[in-house]
Amino acid sequence: MRDSMLKHLFPRSPKGTLLLYGLLLTLVLISVHFIDRQLAELMHAQQLSHPALKLLSKTPLLLEFLAGLTIFACVSERFRARFQALALELVLTLIFAFSIRWVAKQLFGRTWPESWIALDDGHNPSWVADRIEAFHPFAQGLAYDSFPSGHALLTFALAFTFWRHTPKLMPLWLACMLAVITGQLSLNYHYLGDLLAGASFGLLASQLALSLHSWLKKRM
Repeated sequence: MRDSMLKHLFPRSPKGTLLLYGLLLTLVLISVHFIDRQLAELMHAQQLSHPALKLLSKTPLLLEFLAGLTIFACVSERFRARFQALALELVLTLIFAFSIRWVAKQLFGRTWPESWIALDDGHNPSWVADRIEAFHPFAQGLAYDSFPSGHALLTFALAFTFWRHTPKLMPLWLACMLAVITGQLSLNYHYLGDLLAGASFGLLASQLALSLHSWLKKRM
């Protein structure tokens, strides 16, 4: 089951890759056009603020810590032989993840579901406070950084890379993915579409890291 899931998530053929990302794009578009606004209103009405949800929303910190620990462990020869391939892919994953996040946020410029950013002229425009939900490509500032979710992007990118190298821990990596979605969505930090896009870009970052690592190995 674990191997089958990974094969579908990391297809080797161009056709499989196109089908996968076509499906993910479809899910994001459906969410943006038909789900996000109503779900944001529902989450706002619930007024959820439990500390456990805030902890779940910070899941990428756990994975970043594990990634740093793995990379640092390779300083020792004792761990290098065992974790070197994973450490290299984690480094590449982080590079791709942060790069994709920066480019995507600049490119899409989506407003947030809630208003919590203090600006000189008030607060950031949002759906809940101002009935504003829109994409403003290349708009500058935190007020337009909702899409994609950076937390989901980093979580899924690192979790997928860890999953490939430690498939026996699949339940842990899936739990991390579920945790960040639950925390961010319950607290109305992001639209569902932002989170789906972040997850998709996270998968892409991990896939690019795998492809580059494989390419480098063939030339060494």
